[in-house]
Amino acid sequence: MSTTFGVKIPQTGEIVEIAFNSNYGWIMWTNEVASLLNDDIEVIALDNGNQGIETIGDIKNKINKQSK
Repeated sequence: MSTTFGVKIPQTGEIVEIAFNSNYGWIMWTNEVASLLNDDIEVIALDNGNQGIETIGDIKNKINKQSK
């Protein structure tokens, strides 16, 4: 099941898309500055369940594992 992830901007409440997790097991950034965010920032699943991804750090870890 694929999922798009976003982060909520506290000042505006806007949710910005930052990553896409495919149903084939790979994940990628959809916003080039997202990888610069702190690991502990919570992410929001926009169109399916979180699939164990709760933070920016979880996304970074999964990207690092798939690149090996």
